[in-house]
Amino acid sequence: MKNNKWNWILHAILAILALVSVAASVSNLYGPSALNALFSQANQESNGETTTELNNMAISNETTNKNSTEEVEITAPQTLILHSETDEYVAIDNRPAIKELKHVAAGFDYDSEIEEDSAYNIRNYVQTQPYVEDKLNNETPINLLIADVSRLPEELQEISITSYIYVMETNEVYLLNDVTDTAYSLTISDSVDDVMARVHDYLSSYEGLMAPVVPVTLANGVSYVTKEAQEIDQVTYLQERQPTTYFLNHFFETPEVIHDYSMNKIARYYTEGRQLTINMETFEVVLLQDSTKAEETNLNQQIEVTSAAMADILADQTSWLYVESNGDDESEMITYRKYVHSLPVFGNNYVSKVQFVMSSNTIQNIYMSALTIQTQVTDLSESYTVMAGADALNLLNNAGYPNGDISELVLGYRWVQNPEISRLVELIPSWHVQIGNKWFMLEDLIDMSQYPSLQTTYTESGEAVDLSLYFDNLGQQVSEEEVKTQLDESISESFSSDVDETDYSQFLNPPVSDSDEEES
Repeated sequence: MKNNKWNWILHAILAILALVSVAASVSNLYGPSALNALFSQANQESNGETTTELNNMAISNETTNKNSTEEVEITAPQTLILHSETDEYVAIDNRPAIKELKHVAAGFDYDSEIEEDSAYNIRNYVQTQPYVEDKLNNETPINLLIADVSRLPEELQEISITSYIYVMETNEVYLLNDVTDTAYSLTISDSVDDVMARVHDYLSSYEGLMAPVVPVTLANGVSYVTKEAQEIDQVTYLQERQPTTYFLNHFFETPEVIHDYSMNKIARYYTEGRQLTINMETFEVVLLQDSTKAEETNLNQQIEVTSAAMADILADQTSWLYVESNGDDESEMITYRKYVHSLPVFGNNYVSKVQFVMSSNTIQNIYMSALTIQTQVTDLSESYTVMAGADALNLLNNAGYPNGDISELVLGYRWVQNPEISRLVELIPSWHVQIGNKWFMLEDLIDMSQYPSLQTTYTESGEAVDLSLYFDNLGQQVSEEEVKTQLDESISESFSSDVDETDYSQFLNPPVSDSDEEES
């Protein structure tokens, strides 16, 4: 942390950044919105009249190749793995490298014949050979992995996979799903020399950035964890808030028909069939709307719909990636997560994730936050050294968390408020583990005071980072989803008293009570 004598400099920087932030917010606030066009799709009736369906947020399946490419390049987190003849592994999760790999994979011509096998058999086979693997964090539709799925055989263009493997010096490609234990073998029709030339040209740009990893088997199949400690920058951002007017303009077509039922620090607005709720203490945003029975769909189409909504709702949409989907026959939960410097961000009250509940291609609910970070305060960044992933996994195993209970183990950031200046957000690097559907910071599960040699340290001095400055619940086994932290009172009040909120009141109907509704 910086010495207190620099506080006046920090406040001056914050004042300048705040002015820039306000200017950007005003620009975004009254700009045109495409989201209502998604919510309210006009349908031509047989009598020539036009009707509007409030709940239909489905967009056409006939998207352009350009749009598809843009969505693919920003959507799914993954890691590039290089396996050598000496059975060593190195990896990189650099986003530019991953984006480029998608286009390399899409540049090959694939034969139409395919063979199906088990992922287990294919992994045993490739283990003896050098290969390149594009490893996804979760089951993901293949169109988010390959920039142009039309190059694949038609029967594979809508499958979900966890890995794309190319065996070096051959024309062999394997598409694996470790969760379902299925695999498909493909043959590249291009000459092996041509394929290897393109692969070597690609790898030459990134081989120096790769770090040693080791394969491990977790609950969802094969994963890779680092073998060495890593230097990661702790970064600081100005915390900003989208005003309520921003969401009213994006989620409702006409402000004059909105009923305001706000009370007790809960802002609540609704029209027939739709309700927007904003918690003015935590700034969680929830949109609920009626759902009608819709046609059958698939995950590809749902991601297409939600990606379009993300692009309209979020100014920094390119830093959010699709991470997973969960659901049943009735509805599907699609989750996107904030990424900074190619690392996932974890935090309370939806500050770092957006979730959509889908009924077919209709967005039924949206859960997100009004808080955002876009402006980095570079002078406050510090380098931390974080233990190897293999060490983190060993600590979890020794604490009673076997591999079979762990869905994912990833290095990421935890979003916390700066303990000295509440309008700043610190992103603290740490290992994060998913057990079932819940995410925990490693220090939430392990008492790191018992393992001083593995504690996170300042890279320059080697001293241990005192995480208790940022976290009150270390070691209490509290997940990201369970903690509902009320913001510091001063920041909550300052955010809640934005001038924009007062200015917008003239456009709203006066609050309507239940008795008024009955009388009308």
